[in-house]
Amino acid sequence: MSLSGFPCLSTSELRKEGIPEPWTFGHEDIVRFSELDVLNHVNNAAYVVWLENARISYFVNYGISDYVSENRPTLVVRSLQLDYHAPLHLGQKYIVATRSAQYGRTSWTMKHAIFCDGDVKAEAACTIVTIDGKTGKSVPLNQSLIDTISKRDSAVKRDRR
Repeated sequence: MSLSGFPCLSTSELRKEGIPEPWTFGHEDIVRFSELDVLNHVNNAAYVVWLENARISYFVNYGISDYVSENRPTLVVRSLQLDYHAPLHLGQKYIVATRSAQYGRTSWTMKHAIFCDGDVKAEAACTIVTIDGKTGKSVPLNQSLIDTISKRDSAVKRDRR
């Protein structure tokens, strides 16, 4: 399934690749030479780019933002935590699985896992905040976004925030 050139893997495709529940969205790619460091494995900075690419694909495919309309929400990554488990190397196919886990009043938490051959190579969590593009202040999540992440990812409401 793809919308506006942002490819994603379906849930059934993820299962065929050995990626378990609760993951329902994935972005597939291969390790490029430009992503390697002097030790011939993927540089830490490349993982951040991979997560961003998967997040943008998720936002577009889930109708959260199209990144072109004037009325699109302004989405900002407030925090990102990334845990590395095992290296990836040139030419390996990987899948960044992405889902929304929790939401609050003005932000939500997304989880990511980078899989290769069915094994988790890295995990990440990030907090996304919706802000008013003119004032830079946070604004409440719209109900459409909450409905989408609740239905598609079973995201739950946080106790606070």
